Amino acid sequence: MMSTLNTLVASLFVLGIVGACGRAEDPKPKPIPAPEFTGVTEWINAKPLKMADQTGKVVIVHFWTNGCFNCVNNYPHYRAMQDKYQEQKDYLMVGIHTPEFDAEKKIERIRERMEKNKLTFAVAVDNDLANWKAWGVRCWPCLYLVDKAGIVRYHWEGELGEDGAERAIKLIDELLKEPAPKAK
Repeated sequence: MMSTLNTLVASLFVLGIVGACGRAEDPKPKPIPAPEFTGVTEWINAKPLKMADQTGKVVIVHFWTNGCFNCVNNYPHYRAMQDKYQEQKDYLMVGIHTPEFDAEKKIERIRERMEKNKLTFAVAVDNDLANWKAWGVRCWPCLYLVDKAGIVRYHWEGELGEDGAERAIKLIDELLKEPAPKAK
């Protein structure tokens, strides 16, 4: 699974679909199961979560760090998503905070920045970069949309901007309309 995700990201880079972590959307990736959350240092705003337990939910996974200018520019879009879908039972937003610098590893700093910016979604602190590696992330910010069956359906690297945020919300709405997978 891990090598498949890395192969996809590498292929997209080679094909020129994804630039050097500029704004780029991967609209039709190969169906890849979302990796499990792994090696989380601490959870903020949530008890420990497992991707395997999210079947039947649309899961937004975004990688960020509190010292990244481009990540900060996505905060209004993350707030809009958390506010729009807060009553939606089949929706979950998880931020994976992966630091670039040692100062960004401090839990109190992460909490302070989240509170200051009114970010209330679940956050997995990834101080050892375990999730970064498992998901094959190349840059901050990075957004993945996972469908109700646990498949990564869309991927975006870089700032969303207004157009990207509108596109992401449209895609989330489409995924929410899809039926949940039948229990096995």
